[in-house]
Amino acid sequence: MDKIFSIKNLILVTTLSLFGQITFAQSDPQFTQYVFNRFYLNPGAAGLGGQTDITAFYRTQWAGYTGTFDPGGGPQTQLISASVPFPQLKGGLGLYFMNDQIGGGSGNREINLSYAFHKRVGNNILGIGGSAGLYTRTLDGGEYRPREPDDTSIPTSKVSESHIDVSAGVYLYNPSYELGLSVKHINQPSFGFSTLTGKNPLNRSLYLNGSFLIGISYTLDVRPMFVIKSDFKTVSPEVGALVSYNSSYWAGLNYRWQDAASFLIGGNFLNKKVKIGYALDYVVFGELAKATTSHEFMLSYTLSPPRSGKKSIIRTPRYRY
Repeated sequence: MDKIFSIKNLILVTTLSLFGQITFAQSDPQFTQYVFNRFYLNPGAAGLGGQTDITAFYRTQWAGYTGTFDPGGGPQTQLISASVPFPQLKGGLGLYFMNDQIGGGSGNREINLSYAFHKRVGNNILGIGGSAGLYTRTLDGGEYRPREPDDTSIPTSKVSESHIDVSAGVYLYNPSYELGLSVKHINQPSFGFSTLTGKNPLNRSLYLNGSFLIGISYTLDVRPMFVIKSDFKTVSPEVGALVSYNSSYWAGLNYRWQDAASFLIGGNFLNKKVKIGYALDYVVFGELAKATTSHEFMLSYTLSPPRSGKKSIIRTPRYRY
């Protein structure tokens, strides 16, 4: 489930259709701090928690990677999202923009708008959501070295193509635990880059993620977490845990199956309105094909719950990172 490390270092040995199967097998970028990125994984999480969150991620994967034959680098991903409760619509709204550069001037961009209907189930809130947006792929054909120079199925310059992309999910939220299930790219938009041969569908992606809180003492908590990703052909699980002190600072470990072990650290600042996090991945599988480390930064700002003529709910700080 890892992203292919550098488009510029691939040698095309078949037509564009085979290129699509190899290069775009992993459509979505991965984030080690997924426990703070639930809305990107699942539109059903839009507006949950009763507060507005604006979050940005910057990830440099396989930092320092250089190509064997051509200059290049590892993937770099930027994501900014906003999740807003919207009582007038009995739910929440969300918006995110993702830019994923995967080398050689090629990459993916996505802008997505979500709505989630919120329903109380006992002490839980169930979010049932859907999203639609525009997914754009850019391919710089001039960066490839094809086996057949006159192959007309391969673009000779930078080209882009955009299609509507649809996702859906359900998310169960409780201050003590969370569980979500979602499917991204339901309609599997197909990209041909104006060629007569070779169609590259955006594979459906299934996400199952969750976490739960274990109180150790008044000031110390442990939160186990997991995410399971699948393209309905292969499965990539991750599992980890965070230890938090006084609901203000955290540190933890995560392991991505057959890929990397990770260390996470972060904290809340400015009366817990600003959240800053960092994750370091260390490759433990396939080291010869990747650079050793990846770096990921997170910055999040939380606004107070919206007022609608009633007093805002005061939530227990212990259960909010």
